Amino acid sequence: MIKILIVMTLFCLGASTSLALPQFSLLNGNRCSNCHVAPSGGGLRNDLGWYSNYDVGLIPRDSSIISWLYPSEESTVYFDGSLLLGTDIRIQSARSFQDPDAKRATFPMQATLYAAYRPIRAFTLEGQFNAAALRTAPNTDTRVQFPGQRMGAFSAIMQPSTSLPQVRIGFFRPSIGVRYDDHTMFPYNYVTSTSRQNIVAPDYAEWGSELTWESERRLPVNLGIFGSEGLSQVRLSDGINSFSAVQGNEATISARVVAWPRLLDNKLNTYVGGSLFVNNQFSMVSAFGGAGISDAVYLMFQLTQTSLENVMTSTTGMTEIGWQIIPPLIIYGRYEHGITTQELAPSDVSISSTVIGAQIFVMPFVEFRPEYRIWDTALDGVSTRWAFQLHFFY
Repeated sequence: MIKILIVMTLFCLGASTSLALPQFSLLNGNRCSNCHVAPSGGGLRNDLGWYSNYDVGLIPRDSSIISWLYPSEESTVYFDGSLLLGTDIRIQSARSFQDPDAKRATFPMQATLYAAYRPIRAFTLEGQFNAAALRTAPNTDTRVQFPGQRMGAFSAIMQPSTSLPQVRIGFFRPSIGVRYDDHTMFPYNYVTSTSRQNIVAPDYAEWGSELTWESERRLPVNLGIFGSEGLSQVRLSDGINSFSAVQGNEATISARVVAWPRLLDNKLNTYVGGSLFVNNQFSMVSAFGGAGISDAVYLMFQLTQTSLENVMTSTTGMTEIGWQIIPPLIIYGRYEHGITTQELAPSDVSISSTVIGAQIFVMPFVEFRPEYRIWDTALDGVSTRWAFQLHFFY
């Protein structure tokens, strides 16, 4: 009951939103760090990120129906800009595609509170806590948690001058590939004959430090060194035996570079980049990119290969195309494919997923996302399912 009350309280707090996703970078030309406190995106949004969708909704904020929900002096910044608060509440309704008689389940995917404190311009303390990670399996006390998933993260970000590199130290997610808001997407998973499994879990974090350098305004480079306790929880199989993704106490090294050119008088927004995440015999290499016409259409892709030497290799690809019909409504289609090769398995495993969906901003700071998913696995035929998300963020 206490956990339910916590989630309900957080749900009520999420009465407003803004959005800074990869597809929005392609639709408006802002790179991830423009709208987020973290240099590689994700997590707490800064004031630009918050205001970017301040008045986007099918029902406008000044409508007599909902105007009482939106104070005229609304803001996420307090104490002369030194304190910044935010939250993400995400609820999903879905059915398992593995069982044709599976019942629909509705559950909190995310109930995260964010905070950042900046006593001086050159120094920021930031952190987050996801109360949804307290959720337990039905009729048990066992938490529903992915290997490597954390309930919280925090870091200190230091940058004495905009002309100098930024240093981040703490317990946080390394800069790997592109940050997506849907952990069911293929890029950081490996496929089995009937499903997909996380390698980089939602809310994954490690102890470590990261250097971000922007020698040019649109060419940020991230270099990091991290521990491996979270990654060691991930189990990978050669077809017969199971192994930890990493063993021992060796450090995990991360590197990421992204270019964000804007072309045709800033009407064509693009990004292209790659990342490397390595620990001894384990490696994850990603290449990604996208292009979008401002306030119109976008196309983005990512290709990731994950390998544990002499155990397995997984290759996953994702391509998504979307159309912003009006600011509060985006429709999209996504195709994903994954192949897993296990050293002792008789053959490769290959599955694919096709998703048709929409991002509908019902009113400012409230998103409804219906998706129709088609899975093609080793099971006979294909499985089709409707899934729904309701997202509140502030």
